[in-house]
Amino acid sequence: MSIGRPYQNPNGDTQCDAKGILGDYVIRKTADHTWIAIQLFGAVGSIAATALTPEAAFEQAENHYSAKNQKRLKMTLEIEGVETFDLELALNEALKLVSEGYTSGFDRNDTGRYQFSITAIN
Repeated sequence: MSIGRPYQNPNGDTQCDAKGILGDYVIRKTADHTWIAIQLFGAVGSIAATALTPEAAFEQAENHYSAKNQKRLKMTLEIEGVETFDLELALNEALKLVSEGYTSGFDRNDTGRYQFSITAIN
């Protein structure tokens, strides 16, 4: 487990990168001068902790996602399309819904369809 030095990202936010037991985090300073730890899942992140220092935010996030507290999720996704572009559009739409908190969804049109569901597993 390690935390890098704070730096300014292209948007002007102060942040640092961290590697934990369960994956990578971005730890970002907020407008109210607290720090949030965001666990990264590819292009999607999930806020895991808020604290007064980056170290405290990282420690809280690691504790939150530790094996004894970890609620594991399983996502099932099925996509059909005429072109690979149809598949890409459907995948992006499903990811958008997941990032908005949906645990299931579906849609169809003339060129394809998708459906997904997220369930908790142990």
